[in-house]
Amino acid sequence: MVGPKHLQEDDMLERIEGLPDGVVGIRARGKVTETDYLDVLVPAVEDALSRHRRLRLLYVLGDEFDGYTGAAAWEDAKIGMRHFTAFERVAVVSDHEWVVRMVKAFGILLPGDVRVYVNDEEHDAREWVSAPSSPGELEFELHEDDSVLVLEPHDELEVGDFERLERVVDPFIERTGGLSGLVVVAEDFPGWDDLAAFLSHLRFVRDHRKYLRRVALVTGSRFLSAMPKFARLLIDAEVRHFDFDDRDAAMEWVRGR
Repeated sequence: MVGPKHLQEDDMLERIEGLPDGVVGIRARGKVTETDYLDVLVPAVEDALSRHRRLRLLYVLGDEFDGYTGAAAWEDAKIGMRHFTAFERVAVVSDHEWVVRMVKAFGILLPGDVRVYVNDEEHDAREWVSAPSSPGELEFELHEDDSVLVLEPHDELEVGDFERLERVVDPFIERTGGLSGLVVVAEDFPGWDDLAAFLSHLRFVRDHRKYLRRVALVTGSRFLSAMPKFARLLIDAEVRHFDFDDRDAAMEWVRGR
């Protein structure tokens, strides 16, 4: 892939340098056109997504920004629709009231986290969009000898939880062909931190459903206790509920004993 080009004299969009890998920084000046999007922003986003499943965007619309042409606005919308679930964090820096109103109105539709900063807070925006993700509250352990994965959520599930899971589980599945079982231990249903986490959960289930033989839900939650009835619609594995104090029995069952 050809890397994103840098600012030339007639460019109204320019890359912001010095950001961590996976963070795309863009500064807009003057009237932004469709060509600016196609020459600068689109290649920058696609280049980042060729190396990362999700990305972050720092978008600075300062005093020199003079708006979009109609075609540029359409390109902006297309990028958002095409990569709807790809944006983990978006920081928009602007003093333009119409920009602030637009971002607040449409930002709630994005599954990622969107924040608006005034021009004087550009440094704060840069720090936030570049900050490492929370390590999450999902504890997990892969018993390689038995091919059993144990999950213990202690708080709302986050996007980073599933990214950490994939880094451990996917190489193991590649080597062995699958898992004998999955044990989920949760006294209560923790929920999801945001829409992005919920979508990540669905994607994780979709991508790993055919590699599971048995799933044990060890819980006192009424919601999770009812899940075996619905899980059969989503995964091919055998699913069974165990009381919260029956963890050992659940482990024996997923091992096939």
